[in-house]
Amino acid sequence: MTASRSSQPLAGQTYAIIALIGLLFGVGLLFFYVYEVPRLAENSAQNQVYYLLLIPWALSCAAFLFGAMRSFARFTHKQVGSALELGGPVVLFCLVIVGGYKLVPQPSPTFDLTVRPYSKDGGSAIVNSGKITIDLDTDRRSEAVDSAGEANFKGIPSRFQGATLRILPQVEGYEEQWERHKVRGNVLELPLVRASQPVTVLKGSIDPPPAKGQTVKILVDGQDGVASPDEFGRFALNVAGKEGDKIRLRVYADGQLVYDDNQVLPGPVTLKLHTPH
Repeated sequence: MTASRSSQPLAGQTYAIIALIGLLFGVGLLFFYVYEVPRLAENSAQNQVYYLLLIPWALSCAAFLFGAMRSFARFTHKQVGSALELGGPVVLFCLVIVGGYKLVPQPSPTFDLTVRPYSKDGGSAIVNSGKITIDLDTDRRSEAVDSAGEANFKGIPSRFQGATLRILPQVEGYEEQWERHKVRGNVLELPLVRASQPVTVLKGSIDPPPAKGQTVKILVDGQDGVASPDEFGRFALNVAGKEGDKIRLRVYADGQLVYDDNQVLPGPVTLKLHTPH
């Protein structure tokens, strides 16, 4: 780069005003950039705005040095069979743009995402079992939830940073359905809703049937439902549980325990009552 005095089409004061306007515009963009960095980072747009920010700064520098200060520069680059020569303000303009581009490293083409499932009702401190599945357009990935309560997805394309993904939690005891969640950063907190327990109708009979005037109540340990048999000893009771679950049945006759044992859903069952002492 060489410097010399050269004639300018405008007065130096005019170039100084142009430089000041560019400087003010650049400062305004700078404040906007700093204030919006968190939101821009979510959408992977911080670098694009940064490169836009370089333009008014480059124009301001070029107008001030080559207009107000009346400096001059020439840049020549030669290769076999071709040559490139730049002169005047365009040299500094290009230097500022290229320098700013080199100063900020290019973003990684991929990122890692950690999904942390947790119980929405706060009933479980850490969910450390099950599987999480995410949809990345045509790429569907699944990862197991480890003992630390995290499902780690590696090498996700950077275009999904800030995007809304379809996510399927598969954790025992919780609802299993596709949900949509926005990716903000490298950690996604995934609330889980407890699944409503299925209800099974348990049918059966007691032996012997209730005597005339006798009050018999049949209940499941730990549940609220209560049933009373008919005159033939038959009963039907709604039980929270699915086929194959084991429940504890208790039968009371006139307030005294006459049966206490485990049964397997869905029945039917025949309960042999013992005579209260």
